[in-house]
Amino acid sequence: MRFFTLQACIGSDIAQQKGIDNTPTPEVEACIVETVEQLLDPLSEAWEAYCRSNRLGVSGIDITSGYRCVQLNGMVGASSTSAHCRGYAFDLVPANGKMREFKRFCRDYLADKAFDQLISVEEDNGIPRWIHVGYKHPDGHSQRRQFISQVNGKYKAMTD
Repeated sequence: MRFFTLQACIGSDIAQQKGIDNTPTPEVEACIVETVEQLLDPLSEAWEAYCRSNRLGVSGIDITSGYRCVQLNGMVGASSTSAHCRGYAFDLVPANGKMREFKRFCRDYLADKAFDQLISVEEDNGIPRWIHVGYKHPDGHSQRRQFISQVNGKYKAMTD
């Protein structure tokens, strides 16, 4: 894990405020490490190079929501089958705030990679509030390679 710490992957302001222990089991921690090492670290490294070559400023990626225990997942109103509960999904934003560019970059980067879902969440005029990246389906095996946009609460094929 070169670009992300375990704390960044499991930290949650809501869990802290509500007194929820969001510590993953050893099995889930292994899934978090796998997801970071196989997907998020390479994505971050490529985003850094992309930002540098396109003069986009700061190149970091921030995790806005990573691992969520079942109690926390329910509290935020997420699906009970969320890959976040298994350590296979993360919600991301670029540190430079370039959401449209980040969405396009992620879509292009993942085009030939193994992953489960890329969801552009709460899009407004093609600009997401955050990007959901899933490495594996919660079953721990499937990688559906789905590109999805969420617009007005509805899911559809990813827009430009």
